Amino acid sequence: MKINLPTKKGTPNTNPVLEFDQLVVIGANGSGKTRFGAKIEEDNHLTTHRISAQKSLTMPKLVRPTALDVAKNEFFIGSNHPKQNVNESLSFKKDNRWGRNINTHLLNDFEKLLVLLHTEEYESLSDSKEKKILSPKTKIDTVREIWEKVLPHRQLRIKAGVIETLPIGQESNKYNASEMSDGERVIFYLIAEVVCSPENSIVILDEPEMHIHKSLVKNLFDLIENERKDCAFIYLTHDIDFAISRQKARKVWAKSYEGSNVWDYELLEDNTPIPEQLYLEILGSRKPILFIEGDSSKSIDEKILELIFSDYTVKSLGSCQKVFSTTKSFNEQSDFHHIESYGLIDRDRRTNEEVSHIQNPNIWIARVAEIENFLLLEEIVKEVASNMMKNANDVFENVKSNIISFFDSQKEKQALEHALSRVERLFKNVTNNSDVKTISEFQTSLSSFWSGFNVEEIYNTVLSDFQKLIDQKDYEGILKVFNNKGIVPNSQVVYLCDLSTKNDAYLNYIIGLLKQNGESSDRIIKAIIEKIEK
Repeated sequence: MKINLPTKKGTPNTNPVLEFDQLVVIGANGSGKTRFGAKIEEDNHLTTHRISAQKSLTMPKLVRPTALDVAKNEFFIGSNHPKQNVNESLSFKKDNRWGRNINTHLLNDFEKLLVLLHTEEYESLSDSKEKKILSPKTKIDTVREIWEKVLPHRQLRIKAGVIETLPIGQESNKYNASEMSDGERVIFYLIAEVVCSPENSIVILDEPEMHIHKSLVKNLFDLIENERKDCAFIYLTHDIDFAISRQKARKVWAKSYEGSNVWDYELLEDNTPIPEQLYLEILGSRKPILFIEGDSSKSIDEKILELIFSDYTVKSLGSCQKVFSTTKSFNEQSDFHHIESYGLIDRDRRTNEEVSHIQNPNIWIARVAEIENFLLLEEIVKEVASNMMKNANDVFENVKSNIISFFDSQKEKQALEHALSRVERLFKNVTNNSDVKTISEFQTSLSSFWSGFNVEEIYNTVLSDFQKLIDQKDYEGILKVFNNKGIVPNSQVVYLCDLSTKNDAYLNYIIGLLKQNGESSDRIIKAIIEKIEK
């Protein structure tokens, strides 16, 4: 989706063009987020459905279907006019849906939403009966399905004009859905509003996390976005936890509303961290932090690990040494911020002995050379293959053969890189030796260092170890030592699973499975966590 953002303060004032699938507008209370969303709706009213933060959650006990066109106009526009094409009239929408105050009107459309759901259900079932086909999946079926995934301890029963709720397995305890808790009702409301939004529309949600327990928010909107892939989503929020959970979203930092439809805001580019000032102005994350290697928030490491460790705030720091030092410093100040922090590092050419010498309990070590290698774990390859209706064993055996052959072709280069890495780490012990006080002592230390081992012998030992992995077809052992950014493409897993040939198709498919929070995601998470030493 491509839109012109509202006018940005500056000299001259500008209206930046933005292409996006998801956009998060984040800022403190009073920074003009609601007006920002309302302005986008005004400028794109034919393709936009906005859900206000100020809304009535009063749910009627019973509704009656009406004509489908009338139900749609009542819901989308606020009223129906038999002699006017109300969809083309912004003023009609402002008057009726927004009570002549598009920024602050209390949205009261729950009854209209339910009328549309029940009307669409009736029309769909009637049409399928006339055509003598099986009953279709209606919009209210979709709402129920998502609601029950978010709240698996509850069920919805759909009847004529009535919705009932009951705890799982407790038929005698059913009750009218109008008596649901605020959280249950707002979850139903948000799902239904998005499901009923027009095709290919821009859906704007103001303070989407309101009334919902934090543990449910991420899963809810992952499921909603997955259901409406045709829509673009704009979220207006002050909650940094929610903003971080929308990992594919572009981010706008709303600083202030300047009046006359002008805002002071910044579009945060992919390679720009969220400014510190933003953290000070809004509610910070109170979850434990997991520091990881990686150069940007769009690294493979962060895309995957955010979903694996959903109970943590995952933060890329760049180098391994930065992860060590930041984790240490952060934990030393825990009395001040009361947030635990951990660091996850790649194995990255470390020997078993070097790994055993890392004594910090807050540092975790991946049992693969690089995070990308997680994607090729046997369990994950088979999970993707099964979901693509392929023979999982055949796909994995082909991937395994391809990786072993690729590693065989790279073994000399890999052995050299491992030998260099070992020498470099040993050399650091010399240069960091605090006992060396004079240049003479330094010279003696260097001489002792260089005479203490044979570089060629190190290389040959590593090469011999690699050859054993190849001869024994030790697939896990190869993933443990093979540092190569081309490992996924050379595995041919994309072609073996008939995935798109686009860049990151395999990665994105795994991310999609993780977002579904089902049996597949559980198996993927379990496979990765088992390959992390804590």
